[in-house]
Amino acid sequence: MNHHTWDAYSKSYLNIQKNPATFQLTLMNMLRFEQADEILDAGCAGGQLHQYILQQRKKNCKLTACDFSMEMVKLASARMLKFLNNPLDGAISEISAQEIENVDLNSPLLEQNKYKVFQGDVQSLPQLNDNQFDIYISNMVIHLVENKDLALQEAFRVLKPGGKIGIVIPVVSGNLLMSTLTKCFIQAGLIKDMPFKPTDIETRQDIINFIYKHGFKEIVCWNQTIPFDLFDIDDNYIFPQFREILDKAQKEQVDQFYSLYKSEVQNRLNLNLPFTVEALSLIAKKPL
Repeated sequence: MNHHTWDAYSKSYLNIQKNPATFQLTLMNMLRFEQADEILDAGCAGGQLHQYILQQRKKNCKLTACDFSMEMVKLASARMLKFLNNPLDGAISEISAQEIENVDLNSPLLEQNKYKVFQGDVQSLPQLNDNQFDIYISNMVIHLVENKDLALQEAFRVLKPGGKIGIVIPVVSGNLLMSTLTKCFIQAGLIKDMPFKPTDIETRQDIINFIYKHGFKEIVCWNQTIPFDLFDIDDNYIFPQFREILDKAQKEQVDQFYSLYKSEVQNRLNLNLPFTVEALSLIAKKPL
């Protein structure tokens, strides 16, 4: 997927991002982020937990973030400016399209609060120095990257010796939401099989081996499953790769998809169960 896809998706991403933010919150706690002097959120999307980090961080800690999509960068910056101007002024998500479009990415208020977000590709981050960060966080990003090895090489480069990496990668076999969407797309004749496989890393040993080969040590890895607040057919949960297919499909097929989707959602709720997504989470250290 290119950055234009994610640019378009940014307009509804706040609703879906709050669910996988649970993974990131666990990751940050395991990394003990409150002890860090500099933190990088690589692939930050709309910056769902950035306000929380600023509230809980060590004094004078700097939070830097980047995303492939400029619209996501604008969204994260606009949310942060709203928060800094008045933390009690309603939901951060209540931001107008004009506020997002006209946001000042170099606002002195962001700089004063040691917050910076920029457009960047995790496979190559020339904007960042060697040995710069204490913590590198990448939540639900690495599986989308074309060259995962380059992304890990960059992570290793920008971390200080003794710095910690934390990543989350979804498990295909444990992604009930994605498998349900795929099933409905196939039955509606929109696709023949799964349009993409998030990653070839499906087990704890796979991700441990992957991180270890890039020089990281003291690896801790765990499986985690979270619920999604999906209670009705909701376009916010139509992921970008599926949205592109629907936009090009015939109306009859689109209608059939939504009918199937609604039925699957109701069947799940009849079992008194939520839709769930499983992921592999991992933390590790760059050797001294």
